[in-house]
Amino acid sequence: MNHATACCHLCRSLLGWRALSCVLLGLLAGCEQPRAAAQNSMLSIDQCGSAYSYERVPQRAISHDSNITEMLLFLGLRDRLVGYSGFSAEKGTNATVLEMLKPVANLSTLNLNFETILGTQADIVVAGWGYGFREGKMTPKLLKEYGIDSYVITESCVRVGAQKSISLQDTLLDLRNLARIFDVESATHTRISQLESARADLAGQTTPLKNRPRVFVYDSGTKVPLTSGVFATPQAIVELAGGRNIFEDIQSSWVHASWEAVVERNPEWIVIIDYRTPNAQGKIDFLLQKAGLEDVEAIRKKQFLVIPYAEATPSPYNIMQAQRLAKALHPQLDIKIQDPMSLLQ
Repeated sequence: MNHATACCHLCRSLLGWRALSCVLLGLLAGCEQPRAAAQNSMLSIDQCGSAYSYERVPQRAISHDSNITEMLLFLGLRDRLVGYSGFSAEKGTNATVLEMLKPVANLSTLNLNFETILGTQADIVVAGWGYGFREGKMTPKLLKEYGIDSYVITESCVRVGAQKSISLQDTLLDLRNLARIFDVESATHTRISQLESARADLAGQTTPLKNRPRVFVYDSGTKVPLTSGVFATPQAIVELAGGRNIFEDIQSSWVHASWEAVVERNPEWIVIIDYRTPNAQGKIDFLLQKAGLEDVEAIRKKQFLVIPYAEATPSPYNIMQAQRLAKALHPQLDIKIQDPMSLLQ
């Protein structure tokens, strides 16, 4: 172990005094990268209504869940990832993403583990409430006590406080915030702007539409369906695509509804979230044979669209999925579908 590495281990053991300890030892360059003086050595970003300050540029990041990991990959931060977690096989992660992650350690298929985080010498954890962070368990406050920064994705804030609305602008805000935190704004400005342009172009095509087909988002459940209320990402995807979520009146994110309500609201399309068991085709087969749904328009016409879990939660792929759905809902429109990872080339 070289002297700089030893410093890093020592600093981490000193918790909140980590940065100061490194300065006193004169080995800051080998331990962490401070922010430029022009930034006043401090970056403050709003997270769920509270200001969070970053004194350093992260060099050793951990991401939790496939969708959040996609954000960091989109920003070109693979080389700063020391590990990722929350990638269970049932989430059906994009093959391109899995290929990009081959050099990165898969720390856990389930939840964030505190001891594992410490063992990686991570200096930031990028996650969200319900995406790795849980009150009384793993929290940003706990990480901060050990000198580890965190970033909480915007969509997840509804789980810890009031939320006025949800939009795919939230995901773009997360990307911009992360670009600032990791000091890659100039390197990522073009690709984030292209993603924003794709969102704006699609909104320009779908916002004026008066005919907005009714859409039921089906995640899982046989006795009662788990679906998207007004504060889950599929609400924003459906809205941008020129549709109307049949459960947009429910003031929650992911929520249990009833089959009776599905029949009453008679969706014209069903978005299947490919997550857990059965797989997407298994869910379609279940819906087609379920007694009582036979007169639902989407069932009669077999109008289904499948979206993988990672792309139905906050991700650079959200806009591409909105494009796909818009093309299905409004075939008369000339809608181009673009893979966000192609913007890295």
